[in-house]
Amino acid sequence: MDKRNYLILLLTITLLGCDKGISPDDTLIVKPGFGGTITYVSSPPPRDSLIQLRIVAVPYYPIDTVVGALIQKILLGEIPFSDTLQLSSIDSGKTQRYEFLVQPGEYKYVAVVQQYGVFIFEDWRVISIFGFSPSTPFPRPVTVTVDKFQTGIDFIVDFKNLPPQPFKK
Repeated sequence: MDKRNYLILLLTITLLGCDKGISPDDTLIVKPGFGGTITYVSSPPPRDSLIQLRIVAVPYYPIDTVVGALIQKILLGEIPFSDTLQLSSIDSGKTQRYEFLVQPGEYKYVAVVQQYGVFIFEDWRVISIFGFSPSTPFPRPVTVTVDKFQTGIDFIVDFKNLPPQPFKK
């Protein structure tokens, strides 16, 4: 085989093996969701009542809802529920970052919730609500679009002064 054939063979292998590299569209993919920080301003409860913390994004304001009904909607995938937050990051004065990927839409009630007992369908309480404060007692909705990851959805958790609970017993 002469040099010209080797060159053609090498060029053919190179062109067939090329996957066109990274396209500009690949670098611009944004997964919808939101994120921010959770700041703890008081000491957490005893470890046996801090089983898990999660973020929940409810598309409606769940006032006077039985907690079991919400859990059922979470299990059916109708209400987004985050993975368990890192419990080792929880202490007075600490801040924890989080990201929560959700489907695009408006979430009228976004909160940090705590499982405090062994009954997974009952033992939950809200420990922080996005946009809630004593001077602004209603939650602020979070709107997630298909092309943007929303930042600045921050929470302040004060275990000694919990927000109003929307659940009926």
